[in-house]
Amino acid sequence: MKKLTVLSITALLVAASFTACASKPKASKTESQNRVIYRSENGFSKNLIEVVRTPTAEKDSAFAKVSEEEPCDLFAFKFAQTETTYARWYEVVTWAKAKGYKFANPGREGSAGKDGAAPTGSNLPVTMISWRDAIVWCNAASEKDGLTPVYKYNGAVLKESDTAKDGDGKAENAIIDETADGYRLPTEAEWEFAARGADPKVETWANLYFASNTDPSAVAWFTDNSDGAAHEVATKEANGFGVYDMNGNVWEWCYNPWSGSVQRRAMRGGSYRKPADSVTVVSRDYAPVSKVYDDVGFRVVKFALSQRDAK
Repeated sequence: MKKLTVLSITALLVAASFTACASKPKASKTESQNRVIYRSENGFSKNLIEVVRTPTAEKDSAFAKVSEEEPCDLFAFKFAQTETTYARWYEVVTWAKAKGYKFANPGREGSAGKDGAAPTGSNLPVTMISWRDAIVWCNAASEKDGLTPVYKYNGAVLKESDTAKDGDGKAENAIIDETADGYRLPTEAEWEFAARGADPKVETWANLYFASNTDPSAVAWFTDNSDGAAHEVATKEANGFGVYDMNGNVWEWCYNPWSGSVQRRAMRGGSYRKPADSVTVVSRDYAPVSKVYDDVGFRVVKFALSQRDAK
């Protein structure tokens, strides 16, 4: 199996709680103007943008509270180009079980597969996995790929998606190692930045669907074109960052607690079951950490550690 392809872009580096902006000194106007996004030939962007301002009037935007008086420092991170496929999920889970990892749910190939069955060779996204499962899978995939796992519980690598009462599980009470180079779930700000696929200084930053403000069909699987099922990843157009399926197909788990509640976590992007106005770059919902759905999956990000203090 191929390892996960990641695309390096910029995003908010949040505090340990992963709910607020980092508190770095503000750059001067001249310095900020010289810190722009660009894409190199290998698909990575390396520079920083100093401030993200409210891109639209949408109240659900992750950047809705950002203003010139309260700028957020943006740092590079690596973002998966596709949703995690069932084939990749199954590969890691099979390996991880022999290494002491435990998952509450076996996962499903797309929306209509058989739970826990061997992959059929498709590139359908994994579904029917909980937020807890996704967190533990990130650690397992990291270890399998020779990276340092991000999530720790009681000083050790988190390896169990348990069945404790929502809010009391090991996953939602794990600590993030911000020096680790392994896989993790994105914050909502990281997810939305990647979904917009553009420089915040240009007009296309405000588009609700990267390719068009009015026609999502080029980039999204939703009720009008999905036939009520999840589709293989990367079968629609990529956005400006080369990222696929940020609109529709399956909801994607994010790290953030919902309204400060650790037992509920945010999901972004909408799914094949949603109408066009619910698969935008600001579409969001939430679910309990232990629940599974046939239209919810995830994708991963990584800290771009060497680029955190780039100028």
